[in-house]
Amino acid sequence: MRPSRRALLATVPLAALAAACGSSDDAASPAPASTAGTGGTGGDTFPVTVEHALGSTTVPAAPTRIVCLGWGSQDVVWALGGQPVGVPEITYGGNPDGTLPWWEGHFDAGATTFLPNPDSGEVPFEQITALTPDLILAVYSGITEADYATLSQIAPTVGYPDQPWLTSWQDQTTMVGKALGKSAEAERLVADAEADLAERAAATPSLEGKTFSYVYATEANLSVYLPGDPRVDTLHALGLVDAPGTAALASAQDVFYTEVAKERVRDVDSDLVVGYGTLTRDQLRADPVYATMPAVASDAVAWIDDEQLVTATSATLLSLPWALDRLVPLLDAAARAADAS
Repeated sequence: MRPSRRALLATVPLAALAAACGSSDDAASPAPASTAGTGGTGGDTFPVTVEHALGSTTVPAAPTRIVCLGWGSQDVVWALGGQPVGVPEITYGGNPDGTLPWWEGHFDAGATTFLPNPDSGEVPFEQITALTPDLILAVYSGITEADYATLSQIAPTVGYPDQPWLTSWQDQTTMVGKALGKSAEAERLVADAEADLAERAAATPSLEGKTFSYVYATEANLSVYLPGDPRVDTLHALGLVDAPGTAALASAQDVFYTEVAKERVRDVDSDLVVGYGTLTRDQLRADPVYATMPAVASDAVAWIDDEQLVTATSATLLSLPWALDRLVPLLDAAARAADAS
């Protein structure tokens, strides 16, 4: 059995990732393009070919029945003016109706079907086939080569650029944009979001140059997110830098997180601790082992206790501004606590 992003989100670090100025939810979504899959005025000429870790996928014509697998590709489809016919169900951090807050104004229950999203990570091939897709997007996912081969028999399928569950929101946006024939529009959306991140960083100078560890903490052990994971990379864009211990862990493996024995938590000492877990903030600070970490002892902790925010920090084009409206104040408070210690 292969762990899914959702299973990891509920049990070990994951959410499986942020930009836009201001604090209102209304400002959270990029302006959509005109029509998904058509290429639009000045769009790409079909057929288009997208290279990825699992192969080379040719999309013969503008897609109109798009199925999204894994995490977040539907957000890019929406931002580019489209409406997918199938998306994974949301069972962690969602609204009662199964949507996510940043989907407001995009998701159409009459047009889009929720697909099973089991903890096993198994792909719901039958349900996908029944939707008769002409494009399958698994750009930020954990599909295997065997999954890819089966999916490709259903419709052209675009996999992840390098490693499973290690796709930046920028790569996800540009890869989906290319598959939809909207490369230029996707690149513009990335540039706008990156500019927004830069503005947020400039407005929060307390973060500049401070080290951080992004963790998932339980009573028994600690897991640490590594560079390449969208959560970590988003904090880099805000001016934070990896703790030396985190950088050392990342140099030894090509994964998005790793576990650290609880007795070795000092290996990832940093100015700030950012994260979430089965412990509350107060429980983290009261734990005699975690309390040996200087950041925890000084309350330089940005602790995320909202499931929706945990989910949002696994960044997509649409979740970025929603997440940062809520996360940046937590980071700023933690940075100020570090300065005061």
